[in-house]
Amino acid sequence: MDRERREDGARAWIAGNLQRSVRASSDPDVRVYAGGQPQRMSPYEFARLVRKLKIFRWLERFEFGSFLDLASGFEHIPYLVTERYSVPAYYADMVHQFNLPIDGLFYGKLDHAVTLQLPVLPYRDDAFDVVLCSEVFEHLVRPIEAIAEMMRVARKYVVLTTLEGLAVNRWRRILSHWHVDVRVPHVERNFLVLDEFAALFGDGWQHESLLYSPNFPASLVEAVTDQAPAYDALDDTDALVAALCRAVSEGRHGPGSLGVVVVKPKAGALVRPPRIQVDAELARWLVAKAAFEEEWTQTALGIWAALERNPALRPKDPAPDRPVAPALLALLRCPDCGGPLDGAGTGARCGVCGQTFPGDWGVPILYSSRPADGALTDKALSRLCGDSRRRRRVVRRIARRLRRNERAPGPVRKLAWRLLPSPNAP
Repeated sequence: MDRERREDGARAWIAGNLQRSVRASSDPDVRVYAGGQPQRMSPYEFARLVRKLKIFRWLERFEFGSFLDLASGFEHIPYLVTERYSVPAYYADMVHQFNLPIDGLFYGKLDHAVTLQLPVLPYRDDAFDVVLCSEVFEHLVRPIEAIAEMMRVARKYVVLTTLEGLAVNRWRRILSHWHVDVRVPHVERNFLVLDEFAALFGDGWQHESLLYSPNFPASLVEAVTDQAPAYDALDDTDALVAALCRAVSEGRHGPGSLGVVVVKPKAGALVRPPRIQVDAELARWLVAKAAFEEEWTQTALGIWAALERNPALRPKDPAPDRPVAPALLALLRCPDCGGPLDGAGTGARCGVCGQTFPGDWGVPILYSSRPADGALTDKALSRLCGDSRRRRRVVRRIARRLRRNERAPGPVRKLAWRLLPSPNAP
């Protein structure tokens, strides 16, 4: 029950912050772009572009025909994937509001989104060629099982990024775990060193740092106010593209690096050599899309707010009573028993166990109704580690350590917080 309570609290917190963020984004003083050009670049927006550029540099090296963004949040990476590669791309998030087409039909969420929970993924085996999970790992209550589920539903590639989830050494990892306060919603609770990521993903995994501070316009450890002049200078697309290309040119781990991009190709999946010459074109395209999204989102959210105030203005299709699309149902499985799902009104029903699941706007809400098993299952271990006993021992040890992060802090830990400063403090 603790896991379910933590996840429910995190979902409520994220949903509440979504509403506040939407209201804040309408403030002209926080707009980053104007007329397609950067006018108020920030360290946050720059790092966000760097993360997208790193992801798409890897996608350029893959051969794939379908894509899932797991915990897609407010991003529109599936829309970008479909536009660039002409493949079906799907959204999924734990927060239902993120999956609704409130930002317009343009982004392709309609009939391509599912509300779910981790670690139980309600998809059939090998449902998608590529599964992306970006900036979520560090928050998960059951991260090991979640990665095993990603490996199950990915036919070719798993891509994971985490800024906070990589610890630079074991001492920092211990301190970071010691400082986790699970009473805080959406807290960062999972920290691994590179060797532990290697044990999780096994032979053939590839990785690079997510951010490399020496190649950024300003040091990432400086105060935001001190970084501002360097980002203010990125006031035209050419300057911004050049800065982005420099920022992604180094992927080593070491002093000045933060986070990790993990790529796990499954057996037989092709990974082409990198093409550095595509960086500038990719960066320019992503900047143009970011400027467009900022402008379009304001319009789409304004229209949605008007429709919410006056439902009579809503178009007939799509609408809240839209059923789940058959093509989407074909990819899904019951989160309770793994059986196939059929449409049932605006939601879905399992043809095996009979469990029914609600939905609206064509988005099924597939939360498992069964309590989580506290043990790391042999099935998850086999999916991650195969027959390697050494890796199984390491992964079990990681899982046991992360389980301790689910307990509320006791008096000893609270006392330690006073004596040992948080390694993640600015």
